[in-house]
Amino acid sequence: MQRKVLLVDDDPHSTTLLKRLLETDELKVDAVSSGQEALAALSATDYSVLITDLRMPGMGGMDLIREVTLRRILVTTIVTTSFGSIERVVEAMRLGAYDFLTKPIDATQLKLVMDRALTMRALQDEVLQLRQQLKENYSFHNIISKNSEMHKIFQLIRHIGGTKSTVLIEGETGTGKELIAKAVHYSSEDRQGNLVAINCAALPESLLESELFGHERGAFTSADARRKGRFELADKGTIFLDEIGDISQAMQAKLLRVLQEKRFERVGGHESIEVDIRVVAATNKSLEKEVKEGRFREDLFYRLNVIKIDVPPLRERPEDIPLLITHFLNKYARSGEPAKKVAPEAMDRLLGYRWPGNIRQLENAIERAAVTTVGDTITADNLPHQVVGTPNEDSPKFEVDLKQPLPFYLQQATEQIERQYITKALEKTRGNVGECAKLCGLSRRSISGKISEYEISKHPFKSA
Repeated sequence: MQRKVLLVDDDPHSTTLLKRLLETDELKVDAVSSGQEALAALSATDYSVLITDLRMPGMGGMDLIREVTLRRILVTTIVTTSFGSIERVVEAMRLGAYDFLTKPIDATQLKLVMDRALTMRALQDEVLQLRQQLKENYSFHNIISKNSEMHKIFQLIRHIGGTKSTVLIEGETGTGKELIAKAVHYSSEDRQGNLVAINCAALPESLLESELFGHERGAFTSADARRKGRFELADKGTIFLDEIGDISQAMQAKLLRVLQEKRFERVGGHESIEVDIRVVAATNKSLEKEVKEGRFREDLFYRLNVIKIDVPPLRERPEDIPLLITHFLNKYARSGEPAKKVAPEAMDRLLGYRWPGNIRQLENAIERAAVTTVGDTITADNLPHQVVGTPNEDSPKFEVDLKQPLPFYLQQATEQIERQYITKALEKTRGNVGECAKLCGLSRRSISGKISEYEISKHPFKSA
């Protein structure tokens, strides 16, 4: 694709020289002599790069840069200035200029600056293209993906939208199971009721029963009034039972009866309440494995496993990472400011990381980078330590230097293994430090110390 450059200078000798140095088959160069003419040209034509002198009669280069920024014209700006005007260059870059050239223009320096500017422009154009793709091709009920397996899931959801069949969603923590549940609910054209969600792992059994089925006044000490449960509130709609694999055997039996009969009684009551609902359940466990190991009722599993949706982890859909990053950068852009850009090296690190916390962890990383980065470009230094420091955790290797004793390398290996083991334990226990300690065979105090030492964040693994 031929790119276009706009030169702005009231000195025709300068623009003639620059045009001769820059113009090639891949690069078309236009020249104007004032800021007003430049704004008119930028409005009429898409230019990749704007090269403007700072000192011009009428609208000077500084005013032109202000207008370009104010109007959000998508062009990468380079300023030219005489030697000794560094203060003006600093001001121009603060206003949005990308780089500068000192007069008289050196051909080698010009090529270096232009190569960088065109690379930056290509990245920005790619971001714009991704944003457009997000709108047109890769968004389904707020789920963003270009992965073929995810698109099969989208097609399945469309197909079952007019039914009330029970849906079981399995996937790792942070893969977006709740968004899938919402898509199932909102894909139904004749839905009348609401989508009502409950996290089954977040409540003790005594409270969970009341939350699901409601209670009558006086059913227990604090029950001072009748209260409807989630099943009743979801009548004519959808109930989403998140983390279904964590409920007790006793609660599994009660839930099985409701699914079979579509009726229940409030806690402390005798009135049989009938509901017309669709049940969508989700878990980060394999319920089939839980059945084989005796932790989940087989008959309940078959009741839930009518339509199965397996959500792939983010590491199996790397093509989605740039799309998701673009989405999160827009989401966390400061009010009145354009979204941040991601430097190529930072993008390589983001693409190379395995994301054990999946999309939730990626969102946390991008939010942190977006709000802490000074300037308009996120670099590798702005990314979390886990992403930058461990791109190849699964295959640790050491460059052996015999000047170091063997215990030095044994300590390094131990630290890497401990970090990986604790990360996986946190993932399995959804960030619960006490459960993680039990799994690791350590005290809570020891595991807390190691989490702090290795700077492992618990938040990406916690359930929403």
